Amino acid sequence: MGGHERRHGTRAWRIGRVLASHSLRSANADLGGREHAEPGNSRGVRGTRELLFRLVFHATERVGPESLLLSLAGGRKTMSADLQWAGSVFGARVCLHVIDHPPLPDKLRNPEPQLLAAPLPQELAGALEPVFLGPFERSDLLDVPSDAFAPLRAEDFPIGDEEVTPANDLVTVIRWKPEGPANAAPLVSAWLKREKDRARVYVSHLKSLLEQESRANWYGLYRLPPKHIEALRTRTVDTSLRTWLLSLPKADLHCHLGGVLDLAEQKAVGQAVWDSLIERERNQALEAVAPLLRERSWPSTWPQHLGQGRERTARAAALLVHLSLEELQHRLFDLTEPRVALRERHELGFRAYELPGELSGSALLQRESGVREYALQAYRRLRRDGLRYCELRSSPHKYLAGDAFRFSHVFENAVRQAQREDPGLELRFLVVLDRRRPLTEESIRFIVEARRSFPEFVVGVDVAGDEQDSPRFEELAARMDPVFEQCLPLTIHAGEGEPADNIWKAVYRLHAERVGHGLTLHERRDLACRLRDRGIAIELCPTSNIEVVGYYDPGCVETEDLGREYPLQSYLRDLQLDVVICTDNPGISRTNLTEEYLRAARLCGGLTLWQLLSLVRASFEHAFLPADQRAALLRECDARVVELVTRLLEEQHS
Repeated sequence: MGGHERRHGTRAWRIGRVLASHSLRSANADLGGREHAEPGNSRGVRGTRELLFRLVFHATERVGPESLLLSLAGGRKTMSADLQWAGSVFGARVCLHVIDHPPLPDKLRNPEPQLLAAPLPQELAGALEPVFLGPFERSDLLDVPSDAFAPLRAEDFPIGDEEVTPANDLVTVIRWKPEGPANAAPLVSAWLKREKDRARVYVSHLKSLLEQESRANWYGLYRLPPKHIEALRTRTVDTSLRTWLLSLPKADLHCHLGGVLDLAEQKAVGQAVWDSLIERERNQALEAVAPLLRERSWPSTWPQHLGQGRERTARAAALLVHLSLEELQHRLFDLTEPRVALRERHELGFRAYELPGELSGSALLQRESGVREYALQAYRRLRRDGLRYCELRSSPHKYLAGDAFRFSHVFENAVRQAQREDPGLELRFLVVLDRRRPLTEESIRFIVEARRSFPEFVVGVDVAGDEQDSPRFEELAARMDPVFEQCLPLTIHAGEGEPADNIWKAVYRLHAERVGHGLTLHERRDLACRLRDRGIAIELCPTSNIEVVGYYDPGCVETEDLGREYPLQSYLRDLQLDVVICTDNPGISRTNLTEEYLRAARLCGGLTLWQLLSLVRASFEHAFLPADQRAALLRECDARVVELVTRLLEEQHS
């Protein structure tokens, strides 16, 4: 590139395999004439500049800026400057210039073509110094639409309208007429107008993007080049993005402490408990669970062998230590397989969903050794899943023989220790009120005191428990004033297959700021619109929802006979609700937040990467954090998201 040839009084500049020729008057046949030696406003210079701009524009359209090489050697200085300018606008891999070390050898002053077609001899090569400039990125202004400008297209600026018979079949020669009808709208002028109105163009473009959004995305994404934004808006999320999604900073707002650990992590907690037992306690535990160790399949009543209190933790540890992962998998899960629509299909109902978690949670949290290791394993697991923020939820009075304050203290200290060893995850806690149990003054008093004692840890309240048997909204509302006085935010399990009236009660009786599951909200469009207007988020847990209620998943053969469509698509596109994707009980459902996003994309017929990133941001927006902490977390994650997105798009482009 940058070579030239003379034919019939013309000079052509080579761009790839295209030659564009500039027809010159005989008085100005040499481009070194007086007209071109004057400042860059002369007609000849303007014509050459326009030609170079169009050539480079067309070349980038043909091969892409990353493959374009521009040679600045030869010609007048204005030509070199204009070619470099064009490269900086339309993009180029490199601009190559050559400087000589005087005196220039005679063979290089007027070189024969054959000399330049092969590597130069050393004595000649030493007289030249190559200079590389670049790479040059294509300017965003070319592609940004605005209310005043449409994106620039190379086809609107043709190189010429008259072909000349070529010297051979390897080149195409086009005659360039600067004043011809094809050049009525100069490309250089069009570019200069856009550059002059740069601020207006970008503001108009941003306004257009925001008008198309039903929910905000990460702010840094709006500053990406238009081609990157378009790539995010058109790229469909699939399993090829699994590793990348794992690295993305995420937030899980609905994760139960009792169901967070997988079997390997439960075994680690069991081993820590087992190591803390004296020999007599071990022997007693082994004797109590001997029937379960012998039996290959367990009946649904097997948790009765665990007993209560500290003995329960010792016996759970005995099972976890003395059974392999494969044996535990079979005994805990096989009884309830396939885990689809368990509440209506399995004889145990909702209990079938919870049963595999009976060796976790409260079974392991009756001794401090178990609490400390449990906190460590939970923290590590969430870090591996790529979480930047998580709200674990549980009922502390169920642990350490009912000493809720002691549990909270030990658990928080263990979390802080894990955080010091491996920073990067902000972990907070929601106190769960189980509506299946009587709501006592002691329970309410603990929430109030826990908020005061652990202000950086306890950030909210969750009302949970199977709503089918015991909604109890009126009773709860009558006794919650002390909690409301602490200004603690609430999230409530409602509408998990039960009527939408439960969601209404959660919002209007208990002032919920988030709703757990909310799967029946579509039954009451007026209520859905009210939740949308108030910014109340719906916590959807795809895998858990399939296991408990049952929805069709094109990637799961066990759901093929289910006619129920998952409401995510309707919530996002029709009702424009705030939705956050969560895990619920990732250990019980054998999932993680990355897998939940992939499943969510599948369940709603496909999500673009842009839509998924918006969902990820929504989880941070609805965290139960003080506004300043939430804003700081959003800013930090915004920068990280833009970095990861840019890297992904560059890797795909290369």
